[in-house]
Amino acid sequence: MTAFLKFLELLPAIAFFVSYKLTADLILATAVIVASCIIGIGIQYTLTKTISRMQVFVTCAVIVFGLPTVLLKDPEIIKWKVTAVNIVLALLIFIFQNILKKNPIAYLIGKEISLPDHIWLKLGTAWMIFFVLAGLLNVVIAFYLPDLFGIDEMTAESLWVDYKTFGNAILNFIFALLSIAFLMKKYPEILTQLKESNNKEK
Repeated sequence: MTAFLKFLELLPAIAFFVSYKLTADLILATAVIVASCIIGIGIQYTLTKTISRMQVFVTCAVIVFGLPTVLLKDPEIIKWKVTAVNIVLALLIFIFQNILKKNPIAYLIGKEISLPDHIWLKLGTAWMIFFVLAGLLNVVIAFYLPDLFGIDEMTAESLWVDYKTFGNAILNFIFALLSIAFLMKKYPEILTQLKESNNKEK
């Protein structure tokens, strides 16, 4: 069941990528990802009676940027989605850390590992900066590749689809690994804490 639910979460992105590569029609691919997200979240709720907050967030973002893209037949709108999601995540970290005085990174993984408050703060700030930079990178890839590299609009659009489907996720994964490497180097006892947490769950 867990594997199937993970597949459901990945299905919209896969459907978007495949439909675009087959048709080179960004508006059609956007319609496909909107439909896939709605169907996927419906199936998830039917099977589990719950929907993850992240899945709700992603689906809402797809609908907010996807529907206007389809209805107005303007492929430029959907290109802002990756930037918007990254900026919203950065804003959430800022609000939690600086206004609510609660670190979101500590909230997510604080039960598994114990760290000083200033390290949680550094991690939160690092992720906030990363999300802002990732959002700006999407703007460059989505709108400025033809001017920067002298390529045609269709090639630039295809490269953006590649980045939206794989590139942004890969950047998140790499930064997560760097964060883990930083923690392991500074606090090697974290590995022991994680092992103990896994043993308790078993």
